[in-house]
Amino acid sequence: MTMSRSAVAVVVAIGVLIASGCGTHSQIPSVGSLPLSTSPGLIAPAPMAKTPILPASVMLASTKKPDIAMESASYTQIPGSASLAVAAPDGSLWVLSDSPAGPDKFIWHYANSTWTNIGGQASRLAVAPDGTLYAINSGGGIYSWNGSSWNAIAGGASDIAVDYDGSLFVLTNAVAAGTDRAIWHYTITGGWSQSQGTGIRLVSSWDQNDEGWFNGFSGGMYVLNSIGNIYHEVAGQPGFVQLPGQATELTPTTEGGYYVLAYPRNVAGNNIYYFDLDSGSSAYTLEPGLGASISTNSSALYVVNASGSIYSSPVRAAVTWTLGGSTTSISATNGQTPGAGNLTAYNNVAVSVQFNQVTSGSGVIVLSDALNNGDISPNTVPADTSTSGYTPVIYFSIFNHGPQTISMGTDAPAVAVTKSTGFGGATTCNLDLWVDTGGGSRSWNALPGATATISGNTVSIPTTALPGGSTVDVKPGDQPIIAVACH
Repeated sequence: MTMSRSAVAVVVAIGVLIASGCGTHSQIPSVGSLPLSTSPGLIAPAPMAKTPILPASVMLASTKKPDIAMESASYTQIPGSASLAVAAPDGSLWVLSDSPAGPDKFIWHYANSTWTNIGGQASRLAVAPDGTLYAINSGGGIYSWNGSSWNAIAGGASDIAVDYDGSLFVLTNAVAAGTDRAIWHYTITGGWSQSQGTGIRLVSSWDQNDEGWFNGFSGGMYVLNSIGNIYHEVAGQPGFVQLPGQATELTPTTEGGYYVLAYPRNVAGNNIYYFDLDSGSSAYTLEPGLGASISTNSSALYVVNASGSIYSSPVRAAVTWTLGGSTTSISATNGQTPGAGNLTAYNNVAVSVQFNQVTSGSGVIVLSDALNNGDISPNTVPADTSTSGYTPVIYFSIFNHGPQTISMGTDAPAVAVTKSTGFGGATTCNLDLWVDTGGGSRSWNALPGATATISGNTVSIPTTALPGGSTVDVKPGDQPIIAVACH
């Protein structure tokens, strides 16, 4: 898996960032205890400030001078200024501005290159998978935004995170700032319940891949404690996994990793590091730039630096591999069946790919093909040898630029290959996949049942159910490579 954004990134395993830790469940006193604590549901929410709607010009006027170091490191400055950034799953961005004075700041939304202010002030923000905005003010009031007004939920909170299922986790504000605080969980059906552990920062993971560091579990909650230790808890599983290193802020990706700001906090900004949960290594990768706040969605890393300037950069490279044959794009819309992706003949081989109906997400899927004889860059894709005696005829890749995951049911696409010069006596072809099989490694595997008999100069492999009830989920930045091999 390739998550690092820059070729200048450096792998580090020393210094204040890296501390002892291992991927095993353990009861850690600072996060494994259940301290005495009052339910937020029993505390009246501090009132939400009533503020007039500010014009976008107010935010634009706060734009700081460009940070040359950030811009030279492939970041793009977003006009305006902020003290906190929270990325939304639809590709937009919520921020707290750096005004007015005091702990509660104005709330702004950045979408389609336009800033929009909403009424109210807050000290912390979180966004749910369905896009709902949640806020906490300095008095501990917990609120949700319905698009036009604030709904009060409870009180006594200092931080908030939204789990993948839409439930809430909060930290109380019953003890002094900088001290580890009790964790509470809220669901609409079950109300408030105290969770094990304490901390000073909560971050939810929407990564639904099975990560080796978490003993095969996905999703869950990250907890940072007052000395910067990093823990992960999966709902319904005992104990916490302590991860290497220390951090002041953490933001997970949806592809098996997370970014952190180094510990302890520095008023000039903190180094940014990336940790790959699939690599099997305890090393962090040093990323360019310094930050005071960081957040990610599936496609972008947002960084607010110490002066309040806002920057964005792709979470991962635009394309992992470049295939040197033909290229075409498919428009994928939720609830609709995409049109066929037809790759024009490359070295006498033409490919047509037909996906099933899109069950969630929308976007553009890019198809590219190659022979894998030096026309794939970088030259790191091994030859397809998944089935003895079968020879690859064509390779093609599927790429989703994001920001949404595009899901298309449980069946692999139908693939038709036409070779104008014929298949040289071969009679049967298979569909083979080069995909991540766990632990960050890829291998070639024949898709069971994805086979067809050649007819003339064409073979048409029908849609085939994926094994084990798996689904076709093309995540942003993913690039599965498929081969058609014949015998």
